[in-house]
Amino acid sequence: MYSFTGSAKRRPMINLGGQSNLNNPSEIMRRAKEERQLREKFKHQQAAVSIIQTFWRSRTDAGRTKTALRNRFDQLVSFIFDNSDRPANSSLLKLSPQDHLELSRLILVFYTPNQTDDQRRLVAWANQSILNPEPAFLTYVQRDDELGHSWRRITPLMIKRILQTVADFPRSEHTPIFLAALKEMVNDLNRRSDLQALIIMGSTWYWKLLRKYITAFEVTDKSVSKSVARVIELSVSFFHVLPPDQKINLASIFAAQIFTIPLLPNRLGIQPLIQFSASLPFVEILAGTERFAKELELKEIIHLLSNLLVWGSKKVVQMDQTGFRGYLNSIQLCLDRIPIALFRKVDTYLANKTSVKAKRLPQSRTPKIAHPSASNSNEIIRESSGAKNNPILIEEEDIEMNEPSDSNLTTAVLNSISPKTLQWLSILVQSEHLSQLCSMSARYSSTCQPHLCRLMVSIIYLWPTSKETVLNTLIYMTPSVGPSSRSANQSGGFIKELWRMSVRPGKISVSLRDRKSGGSPQGVLTTLKDSKLAGQWEDLILLCELYSRYLMTLGDEEFFDDEAEVASTLSFQRAKTSVISTSRNPLMTDEVVTLAGLLRNLAFGLYWTEGQADIKKGCVVGTHVSLEYLRSLATRLLQQIYIRDSRRPFCEPGFWSMTSTFDLQSFMQTVVYEESHLEEIREDQLQSPAHLLNQDPDLDISNHLSSSRGSRARVSQRQLAFISPRLGVLNNIPFVIPFEQRVAIFRTFINSDRHRLGLDLHSFGENRHKASIRRQFVSEDGFTHLNALGPRLKETIEIKFIDPYGLEEAGIDGGGVFKEFLTSLTKEVFDVNKGLWLVNKNQEIYPNPHSYSRQPLSLEWYKFLGRVLGKALYEGILIDIDFADFFLNKWLGKQSYLDDLASLDPELYQGLIFLKHYKGDVEADLSLNFTVTNNEFDASETIELIPEGSKTSVTAQNRINYIYLMSNYKLNIQLESQCAAFFKGLNDIIELKWLRMFNQLELKVLVGGLDGQDLDIDDMQQWTVYGGWDESHPTIRIFWKVLREFDNLTKRKLLRFVTSCARPPLLGFKELRPSFAIRSSGVDRSRLPSASTCVNLLKLPEYQTEAELREKVLYAINAGAGFDLS
Repeated sequence: MYSFTGSAKRRPMINLGGQSNLNNPSEIMRRAKEERQLREKFKHQQAAVSIIQTFWRSRTDAGRTKTALRNRFDQLVSFIFDNSDRPANSSLLKLSPQDHLELSRLILVFYTPNQTDDQRRLVAWANQSILNPEPAFLTYVQRDDELGHSWRRITPLMIKRILQTVADFPRSEHTPIFLAALKEMVNDLNRRSDLQALIIMGSTWYWKLLRKYITAFEVTDKSVSKSVARVIELSVSFFHVLPPDQKINLASIFAAQIFTIPLLPNRLGIQPLIQFSASLPFVEILAGTERFAKELELKEIIHLLSNLLVWGSKKVVQMDQTGFRGYLNSIQLCLDRIPIALFRKVDTYLANKTSVKAKRLPQSRTPKIAHPSASNSNEIIRESSGAKNNPILIEEEDIEMNEPSDSNLTTAVLNSISPKTLQWLSILVQSEHLSQLCSMSARYSSTCQPHLCRLMVSIIYLWPTSKETVLNTLIYMTPSVGPSSRSANQSGGFIKELWRMSVRPGKISVSLRDRKSGGSPQGVLTTLKDSKLAGQWEDLILLCELYSRYLMTLGDEEFFDDEAEVASTLSFQRAKTSVISTSRNPLMTDEVVTLAGLLRNLAFGLYWTEGQADIKKGCVVGTHVSLEYLRSLATRLLQQIYIRDSRRPFCEPGFWSMTSTFDLQSFMQTVVYEESHLEEIREDQLQSPAHLLNQDPDLDISNHLSSSRGSRARVSQRQLAFISPRLGVLNNIPFVIPFEQRVAIFRTFINSDRHRLGLDLHSFGENRHKASIRRQFVSEDGFTHLNALGPRLKETIEIKFIDPYGLEEAGIDGGGVFKEFLTSLTKEVFDVNKGLWLVNKNQEIYPNPHSYSRQPLSLEWYKFLGRVLGKALYEGILIDIDFADFFLNKWLGKQSYLDDLASLDPELYQGLIFLKHYKGDVEADLSLNFTVTNNEFDASETIELIPEGSKTSVTAQNRINYIYLMSNYKLNIQLESQCAAFFKGLNDIIELKWLRMFNQLELKVLVGGLDGQDLDIDDMQQWTVYGGWDESHPTIRIFWKVLREFDNLTKRKLLRFVTSCARPPLLGFKELRPSFAIRSSGVDRSRLPSASTCVNLLKLPEYQTEAELREKVLYAINAGAGFDLS
């Protein structure tokens, strides 16, 4: 309360508490913002209240309305409930048509599936309108008046209500009644061909609800099998009345919902399965697959593929051209989405199914067979040559496939796939199914062959273990078509057709064959990136797979299509039976040359551009095949063709060389640098803490060196290609570099290795080892003193010879005495009379397959022999030994095949060729089985080539497999231990990858020098050194004059007399160490010439005339005179 003071003027209020913030602008804005937010919040609350109230009122009103409608429904049917809440009585009165229509409309409006009473009302409606002996539904829908039209509009809606109930409550007691009503209603639609109603039903909801009901039960639940079969039958019941355009549209929806159900065929009995298959619109499903396949999840795709295979494998032979093409494309669409891991899972399942039978066989009597189904030949070597336990073999590793990342979701999906589904998926690669695909492709080759090629490439790439089955089917079971076919039963016709009709005239082939554009690495990259070529690469990839597989069992006579030679090979049996050559090279020689040129350019470009192209992760355009896989495939086939050409040339000189595309001198310098860099990387890895922790501290330096070399040798060809493109070329396709340059690179690698290890040819330091060798026991003493050195044998070895009287021979070993020792040693240890080696008809040696040679001591000898040979290569000392071609092939890490068998066992080779071409009844006439018998010490042992091989007869269908297995056993398995030991010793001295720069014939030259060529006297004279004489001395001049007059054989005898080897050095006499030398042995002309082979020295008396010198030299070299002969 305020007192009046006589003044009406209001006094200002004074706040003594400090400055006020009420009029602060920021405070005013804050308060305004809060007030605005409160008003907005209140507004939303009022709106929400209104919505809730509206919803509540609508639901309440709807509930009251539905209740009223239910009461009306109950009045119409006089529906009475007893105290047990079950319909005790339902008086099915004779209702008028209008009442029936009202009844149906009522239930459409109020029906709620999760209310039990509504389900009972639906049962009453079904009994009244559908299942009655005189059903009103069937009567009214046929009328043409308004009542009939109303019933026809109601029909699909009632079907949806009933189907929704069945799907939501599959185990309801009312389900049988509902299913019976559904069947009657759908059948009526079919009878009347009511397309409008059927199309409404054909929308997604119909098959979604059917799918929901079908998948509600386990496959093993037999109690509901009849009802499930009835529903599945409903899913296809009306397709036969639909027009073609609507049929394809609805078939795609049907397939997306029904054909992706897991184990669909297993949910049907035999009779329902037959009926379902007859009504199944399979061709339309195939046509519509492309519309929905990309939208499916992984699990659905897997089940779609399994169901496609189940029905497609039975229908494929009946398909027309459009249907077959759709079948191939549908499978391809599924494969494009499925990860490789699924097919590994199928393999595991199939392996487990057959493991019981295999376990019953003794493991020692069932050799591990290397099948040609591996992704590359080196994969076979690892299994057949013991490479898994042998660290010295440098093999190309398995190609990493490009596949979707193995996420947790993908893993969970794959783990959920049932074994039965895996079994259905295996249909894809079953021989019968593949044969059907091939036959149909031959029938429609003009349009379907490209699709077949793409599918087969996908199967081979995604499912590597199926490669053998796929390739054998395409090679031996595909009928040839077109004018290029020679005969109906000739194998390889598909290869010929694929080459002549697709690959050769294709744009890829034309581009890659061009030396100027396709031969350059950049030209190859351009071709690989050309999106216009998508869809054409599959033909080339499949051709390479097929032809590479075909060459494995093709002899040289067959390869060159020399009928005279084949006839000679088979002549020993021709008198008894009839033989037809059904196996010939499907390509003519000039076609092989063309193919080789294409592959040469492709492989070279892929190796050379390793740094520019993402070879490791990139894919061939339009496919899932990695560029790395393509490169490996092209390399393998190219090597096979090159080996044939090296044995029997058919390519023009210089064909293989690619030196026109790069500077050779720069290449040689770079490759030596890259090798040194690679060696530094290896040493860094070996010295890393992780590696050192794994080392045993008690290992001596020799064992550590051996262990280190084993680790270093693990680097594969594939890894080398990534580290160094030029090393990739050199280790995979070395033949594109001239032989002389490769030899020079080889010697440079050795010199670099010497420098790295601190070795010197004339070293007298700590890296020098001494050994006393008795003349009578060169091999025994050499083994005793030098074998323990292991990899250190590459260091300098000082030899002291002990004469027969036990006295040391005079002289200091500066390298010459060791050369003499090594020459004598190789003559003894490679002597076939020692029991470790056998000789073929060409006087070429190979390891003895006898069980004696597999004993531990014998294997240790093989290891020592490998080191001895490695030492000879390391020192550049030529040895006069010829190894069999197949054995030299193993040095290079190559697998041996049928064509190599001729250099091991010519008679067996002829027998297998005869079997391959035999026209009669193979099983009855030849009585062969899958076993091989070894006879040793008058005892025989039978080895089974496959499980239960003694019970498996060789037939016309499996003889190719028998031929391969027999060749594989003789060439690989039987010699596995001996070769592994030999290569272990060889690799202790020489990096095996260095030898891979050569083929087997070039390797023979590398070991023993050139054979068969005239001795180059001018080169020999240019690099000769003289002792006590000079080049102008009369005796020297007449020596060279007489030497030039000798024939080549006599010249080589002289060379052997002086150097102990009749073959000249690979790169000429400038490489001979020590140099070829001539020294005067005095003026006594009655003496014969003598030689010191340890230092390549010819000691020549001072002969005065040509006749005298010729006589004395000829006598000495033909009599075998040598050291200190006078």
